[in-house]
Amino acid sequence: MNIYIDVILPLPLSDFFTYHVPEEWLDKVEVGKRALVSFGRNKFYAAIIYRIHENKPQQYAVKDILSILDESPVVNGLQLRFWEWISDYYLCTYGEVMAVALPSAFKLASETKIRLHPDFSGEISDLKEKDLLIIEALVDKKTLTIGQVEKLLHKSYVISQIKNLIDKEVIIVCEEVEERYTTRKEVFLSLSNTYTVASNSNNQFVESQTIDSPSIEPSIHQDLNENALSAVLNTLEKSTRTQPQADVLLLFISALQKNKTTYVRKSDFLKQEPVTEAKISALIKKGILTAQSKEVSRLELFEQKYSTESIQLNSFQQQALDEIQDLFQRQDKVLLHGVTGSGKTELYIKLIQKTINEGKQVLYLLPEIALTMQIIKRISAYFGKDVGVYHSHFNDMERVEIWNNTLQNEQNGYKVILGARSAIFLPFHNLGLIIVDEEHDYSYKQFDPSPRYNARDAAVILAGLHHAKVCFGTATPSLETYFNTQQKKYGLVNLYQRYGGLQLPQIQLIDVRKEKRKDRLHSYYTQTLITAMENALAAKEQIILFQNRRGFSMHLECNLCGHVPVCKYCDVTLTYHKQGKELRCHYCGYSEMVPAKCPQCKNNVMEMRGLGTERVEEEIMFFFPNAKVARLDYDSTRAKHAYRRILSDFESGKIDILVGTQMVTKGLDFDNVSVVGILNADNMLNYPDFRSLERSFQLMMQVSGRAGRKNKQGQVLIQTYKPQHEVFNYLQSNDYYALFERLLKERYSFRYPPLTRLIKITLKHK
Repeated sequence: MNIYIDVILPLPLSDFFTYHVPEEWLDKVEVGKRALVSFGRNKFYAAIIYRIHENKPQQYAVKDILSILDESPVVNGLQLRFWEWISDYYLCTYGEVMAVALPSAFKLASETKIRLHPDFSGEISDLKEKDLLIIEALVDKKTLTIGQVEKLLHKSYVISQIKNLIDKEVIIVCEEVEERYTTRKEVFLSLSNTYTVASNSNNQFVESQTIDSPSIEPSIHQDLNENALSAVLNTLEKSTRTQPQADVLLLFISALQKNKTTYVRKSDFLKQEPVTEAKISALIKKGILTAQSKEVSRLELFEQKYSTESIQLNSFQQQALDEIQDLFQRQDKVLLHGVTGSGKTELYIKLIQKTINEGKQVLYLLPEIALTMQIIKRISAYFGKDVGVYHSHFNDMERVEIWNNTLQNEQNGYKVILGARSAIFLPFHNLGLIIVDEEHDYSYKQFDPSPRYNARDAAVILAGLHHAKVCFGTATPSLETYFNTQQKKYGLVNLYQRYGGLQLPQIQLIDVRKEKRKDRLHSYYTQTLITAMENALAAKEQIILFQNRRGFSMHLECNLCGHVPVCKYCDVTLTYHKQGKELRCHYCGYSEMVPAKCPQCKNNVMEMRGLGTERVEEEIMFFFPNAKVARLDYDSTRAKHAYRRILSDFESGKIDILVGTQMVTKGLDFDNVSVVGILNADNMLNYPDFRSLERSFQLMMQVSGRAGRKNKQGQVLIQTYKPQHEVFNYLQSNDYYALFERLLKERYSFRYPPLTRLIKITLKHK
C-alpha cells in the first residue's frame, strides 16, 4: 500500500503538493509535522503535512519525501482549519499564511552552496587570480554561499565565474538545509558531592540530587558539610598562591546560602570581584567545584507577587464583571465599553483567573508592542511563570521557544499569552478566552505582506474553533464592533466611571487662527499650550505631546481659514501629487488642478501641511532647554528594548516631555501626567480615509485619557483651525453614542462598512 501526503510549502502557491512516503518514514508521518521535500529542480523546503491519503496524483510524477523533521507536530489540526479560513477570507495562498504564521526558524529552505569537486586534481595553471581566491577559501571553509563568493571577490555578479569553474570540474554546486533552531546552553557551577550533602529527618546524610533544570529548585534543602569545607579552606589559605581561590570559594558558598540553591550560573558568578576564569578552573581541577552544561530558556520567567483575590473591585466594576459573565452564558462575544481609567484591566484579570481555573488557556491581544511592558508587569504579577509574551521584537530562537511552550499540555505550557496580532497563530490546544484590548486600534490590521488579516476579526473565528469566549475592550469602540452590539451579535457592557472616582480630563480647544492673529503662534505651538507646559514643568509634572505622524498626508490647506480641498464624490481629503501638480482622490481616482486661491475665502496662500515627531522633538528642546525630552514612535523604537527603556524612563520621571505618535495613545498609565497637547487635530480630520472622523475621535479620546489619571484632573489642549468641528463636541461631552449615530447615517449614504465590505483590487504590469 502506497501512502501519500499533501503538504503546504512556504511559498505563495495556491495549491497543496503531493509527495510519496517511503517505507522508512511511514511510522513518523503525522499531520502537522514538517517534512523535508524537494521542489523544482534542486531546491529543498520544510513543508507542513496537511493530509495523509492513498490517492496517487495523475497530473505529475510524485517525488518521495526526504525526511520527517519533527518528533511531534508543530502545528495542530485546529490551526490548520484556522489557516484555511485565513486563506479563503483574505484571498491569499496557504503558503502565504504559513509564512506569516510560523516562526522563521521553522521555515527551512535550502541554500545554494559550492564546494571543491571530489575529482579536482589541484591543477591551477590555467586559473585566474579570482578563481584561486575562491579555491583558497573553499580549502579553508569547505563550502561557500553565492553571497560569500560575492563578498570575497567584491563584485555583485559571480554566476559566470562559478559556471566557468563548474565547467572545468573544479567545483560542484550543492543545496544544503540547516535546522536554524538550537537550544541555548549555560554552564552551572556546584560544589562537589564530597562537600554538598543534605540531612534528612533521621539526621543521616544523603548525596545531593542532580539538578535537571536550572529553573527548578531541588526538592530537598541542601546543607553544607562544613567540616569538610573548613579543611579545604584551611588548606587553601595556608598558601599565598591559593589564598585567592579560598576567597572565591567563600564567595561561592555565600551565593549558595543566599539563593538557597545548590548551583550558581557561571556567567553571573564571573561578574563578581575577585572571581576570574582561572580561579574557577583551579577549583574545578582540585575537585572542589563541578561544572555542568545545561539547557536553559531564552525567555524571561516571571515571578508571581499577588493573588487575584487581592483585587478589590468597586461597585461599578463588579456590576460590569457580573454582566460580562452573565452574557457569556448566552453569547460568545462581549464588548466592554469602559472610559479611559475605568479599571478594565482588573476585570480582565478576574476573567483570566476564571478561565485558568477551568483548565483552559487565555490569549490577551494588544495592538502595540509599546503597550506590552506595562500590561506584562500587571498580568505577570498575578500569574507569574504561567505568562508568555509573543511579538515581533523577539528573535527567531525566542519565538520557537514560546511556540513550543504554548504547544505543551496544561501542566507544562503557558496558560496566558500576551501578544500583538501575530499571536493568534500560536498553537493553542485548549483556548478558553480571547481578550482583544483596545479593539478599535488600526494596528490589528496587517497591510503587507499578505495575508492582510485583521487580528481582531480573525480572533472571533479562532475562538469559534476552540468554543472559546471573546471579550473586546476599549473606551472608543470601532464602528464595526459597536454596530455588532446593536445587531445583537455581540453583548454590550458599559463602564462609565473612572476608577477611584477620578474625573475625566478637561478638554480645551485652542483656535490657531485667533492665536495667529494675536501673534501668539510660535512655529506650530500656540502661546496657550506653551504656558500650560511651563506651569506643568514648574509643578514637577509631566507632559505628553501628540502628533500623529502616521496620519500625515501631504495636503493643501488655506493658511487663513483652514479650508482643505476634498473629493466631491467621496468626501475624503485630496492628496497632493507633485508630479502633474494635481490633487487626487485615492479612493475613486478623481483629480483636479491645484487651486491658485482658496475656493472658500479667496486667500492667495494655500500651504502644504505636515509636521513630524522628529521636528517637534527638536523644537520643544529649543523652547524648553532645561526639560528632558524624548520621542516615542516607530523610528525611535526600532531597537529591541528601546520602547521599554523610553516608557520606563518616563514612568520613573527621568523624562519631562514625551513626544509621540499613536504609540502614546494606547492604554498607557502614568501617574504624573497633567498636560496632554494635541498639536494638529486637523491633520487627523483631513486624512484621506472615510474613517478619518471615527479615528480622529478615537485617537484624541485615547490620548486625552493619559492625563490626570491618579492625582488630579488632567488638562488636554487641542490646537485646531476648526474649533467648531462637530468631533470636538463629541469629545468634550464624551458622547460616543451620538458620534456612532452620526457616522452610521453617513455610512448608509455612501454604502461604506460596516454595512458593506470593501475589496481592493490592484493590477500591476511592468
